[in-house]
Amino acid sequence: MAKKIISIIPAVLVIFLIAAFTLQPGEASSALTMRFVRVVAGINNRLNHTQADWSISFFLVRKFAHSFEYLAMGGAAVCCCLVWVRRHPYLVAVVFCAVVSICDQLSKIAVPGREFDITDIPFDVMGYLIGIMAFYIIRLEWKRHRGA
Repeated sequence: MAKKIISIIPAVLVIFLIAAFTLQPGEASSALTMRFVRVVAGINNRLNHTQADWSISFFLVRKFAHSFEYLAMGGAAVCCCLVWVRRHPYLVAVVFCAVVSICDQLSKIAVPGREFDITDIPFDVMGYLIGIMAFYIIRLEWKRHRGA
């Protein structure tokens, strides 16, 4: 029973992380993205001795942040589903992540300066599918090496 309870913890933590980013007002969310872009641009400019314009990357950072959040969600969901679900745990993990993604987008409606953005969903899907597939591949390799 302890294993089952522990398996839920990563998923809950990732959901709280996603909620924390989602519930930020629009201005705070944009400011966080801009700080990240400035840090990355500064590192790049120092390493490459350039002064490249990184303003276009603001959009990409905002979109790919969804992929990274949901990559973690996919891994955490499949961990949980492998312990709790007997049949088709990977499929259940995909459905669970899709529900979290839709709820994430719908909850933005209630946050000042945020809105439901259908263009975020493909980035969510890409993230959780990569997370679930990576977990599947790592698990297969683990089993193969343990059995050899």
